[in-house]
Amino acid sequence: MSAIKGVRDSAKARAAKLGEKDALRGRLEHLSEECDGLRSKIVATKEGGAITGEERIHEHLGELYGDLNQYEGRPTHEQAARADSLGRELEDVITDFRKLTDTELPAINAGLARRKQEAISVVSESDWQRQSEGGAATKTSGGRMGENH
Repeated sequence: MSAIKGVRDSAKARAAKLGEKDALRGRLEHLSEECDGLRSKIVATKEGGAITGEERIHEHLGELYGDLNQYEGRPTHEQAARADSLGRELEDVITDFRKLTDTELPAINAGLARRKQEAISVVSESDWQRQSEGGAATKTSGGRMGENH
């Protein structure tokens, strides 16, 4: 989520600095929208949270965690299968995000460099862990999104 949100927010910020008719602005806005689409596969994004009934990987994982926490025995076959299924769904989102950034960021970053703007980078797993442990919202260097969920 941090990597997706970081790219989305960076793309929005860079787009805001460009003229309305700048082609790069359109690419940045598209990248931001694509990141929002991927994010919506992981978490409920509609206003109102649980009230809307919208459930995504995050909400399903929370339910599974609660079920496992309340059950005194070993996880059931159904619970283990559900955990595997959610893991595969999340891996699919991660793969889609990697494809998106691998495809789009090189050209976008080249365009940003020509306009003397900072490149967009993807937070690495180790940077995300350092940020989470330190509670700091520091800028990250390049890298790839690992399994930081």
